[in-house]
Amino acid sequence: MINLPIVCIIDDAAPCINTYWWHAAESQNTDKPYHQTGEPVLQRIPLSFLKEFVDVTLKWGIKGKFSVLPYPAGLGSIADGLPGYPKSEVDEWVKIVRQELTPFFDITPEILTHAKALDLSTMTLLPENERNWATHQTEATLTPYIAYALQILKDVGLDANGVTSPWDFGRPVEADYQRAILNAQKSVNNRSNTWYFLHTNDKDTQFHSKVVYPAEPERNNEWVVSIVSQCGDFLWQTMETFEADDAYVCSIADRYLTDDGKRGRLAELFDATIPIVFHTHWQSLFSNGRKTGLLALAEVGKRVKRIWGDKVRWTTCYELAKEIASTVKG
Repeated sequence: MINLPIVCIIDDAAPCINTYWWHAAESQNTDKPYHQTGEPVLQRIPLSFLKEFVDVTLKWGIKGKFSVLPYPAGLGSIADGLPGYPKSEVDEWVKIVRQELTPFFDITPEILTHAKALDLSTMTLLPENERNWATHQTEATLTPYIAYALQILKDVGLDANGVTSPWDFGRPVEADYQRAILNAQKSVNNRSNTWYFLHTNDKDTQFHSKVVYPAEPERNNEWVVSIVSQCGDFLWQTMETFEADDAYVCSIADRYLTDDGKRGRLAELFDATIPIVFHTHWQSLFSNGRKTGLLALAEVGKRVKRIWGDKVRWTTCYELAKEIASTVKG
């Protein structure tokens, strides 16, 4: 019987704030960013939405990875609270993640800020964002940066067994980045096995996740796995439209898996009998307050359970990484 792993990756989540607001504000050069619809980008994502997300994932058995930004938008460490937001709300958000999500989702930092890079020597923000900053870094400078992100999460009780790249952070210096991730995990979490999410490939049905460091992991039982998403974020468009009725939700779900199970990107991966890894974003699920993306994810979860049943098994990125590493060692 087929028993394919299926993994859902959630990027950009942070307590209280909508990370996308800061991205839109920077790209539009305004403190009043707006969507293509003309409506303002909401700056907050309420605590209640996290609770709704938990309910959906529990109902349909969805597992995977959930980012928690340690120093979101450069506002400050979530261990200390975020300026302008009640610390009780920040703490409650983290508590829900820790108690209700971690049994089913790996937690990762999306490096530190997912905005401007932080100068660790002065604790001030640099003029360039993390994506650009990373292009001229080395193993020596990336290691403490990643370690600080892991340490913040550890300080709030979140054990991060992997790392997520904001944008394409680390791509031009990926060999240094891989070693730095392992170094940081060793120093903060005493972990010699880890993984990261940087790459996507939705053009073919070859399996692209793999062990990337070291070349021969069986020698010292250390490994770093690159987990590759092989499906685009079809939920992203829900931020840019007022459509939110059942027909629209189903049309979005169809792009992942049609109601008869015959079409959609997830069906393509299933038919190729490779692990199914797909990603979306916290703001894609929130859909600027309409929650259309979350409704579509719920519909996908419902279809996966009804159509495939025991032919797939929801799993986390770290569990998938261990399976990948074991095949190399075997």
